Amino acid sequence: MADVSSIVLAGAAWAATAILWLALIPSGTRGRAWHYGLAAAPLAFIILATTVPESALRDSLRIWILPGGAGVLAVMALAWLWGTLARNHGVMDISYPAAAVAVAILTLFVSGRAPDGPGLLLMVFLVIGAGRLVIQTWGHNIGAERQPYAHWRARHGSRWLWWSAFQVHLLQGVTLWLWSAPIVFALTVPASVSGPARRGFCIAGVAVWLCGFILQTLADRQLAAFKADPNNRGRLLDAGVWAWVRHPNYLGETLMWAAWFVFALAHPWGWITLFAPLFTGWFMGYASAAPFKEAHMARTRGEAWTAYCARTPRFLPWPRPRAVAPERKPS
Repeated sequence: MADVSSIVLAGAAWAATAILWLALIPSGTRGRAWHYGLAAAPLAFIILATTVPESALRDSLRIWILPGGAGVLAVMALAWLWGTLARNHGVMDISYPAAAVAVAILTLFVSGRAPDGPGLLLMVFLVIGAGRLVIQTWGHNIGAERQPYAHWRARHGSRWLWWSAFQVHLLQGVTLWLWSAPIVFALTVPASVSGPARRGFCIAGVAVWLCGFILQTLADRQLAAFKADPNNRGRLLDAGVWAWVRHPNYLGETLMWAAWFVFALAHPWGWITLFAPLFTGWFMGYASAAPFKEAHMARTRGEAWTAYCARTPRFLPWPRPRAVAPERKPS
């Protein structure tokens, strides 16, 4: 197990990286708060890991920070190299599911334990979910660089060679590292924890994950079938699960990430990772993923999108929005 000195060295290395990152932010960059917040977040958890007494909490924090962080950084570095050589940083969308898998594998390796029943289920579902996302995003991103990556490349010019490492890969890398915290806690549940409570959290986690996986799979398949029909060109999909919420695919993925938190509740300190599913849901529904799609649809679908928004909730199936009454023409 890593000692305090290893955590301190990791903290110093990250502090240097964060200073460099923030110093290099180009003028006029939008979303600077994201950069400042995500550059600082790892330092807060590193400080926590060096101050808590020897316990299951400190053991799990150290695994998450050191091998977990190293795994995410390795995946992001490979994705940056791939995107740079291919001139297509949209490959980030293909690569990011591998980050959580890397965290899980390194957690098991460093902890020196074989996964028990709940841990094995988590690993199986993690690999299945990551594999499906890789297949789903491959066709969309491997051919040509999509937005917003293409826009950023054009805007930054030659600077994009190095700024892409921060704007795309490190920014999303820290995000994924934060989301992965429950995975580490779920896989490092002390051996003394067993019995009905452990099985109960496992069953609940499986149920949440299956709901998310089914919802995301249905949403992606319905959207693919809709786009494949030439008669739907320029139209808006508002049937099936897309009649429940405007972003069922993002809601499904949020539930899948939330399942790891339910698994982690078997850990005596697993509740401390509640920030991960909250951050995931906020990111998907209100901060980044859905807002980007909403802006695009508003530009391209006009009144049809406005009417869809009026009758369909954005991210959660409640409360349902009120229908917009038609404007009365002056007499």
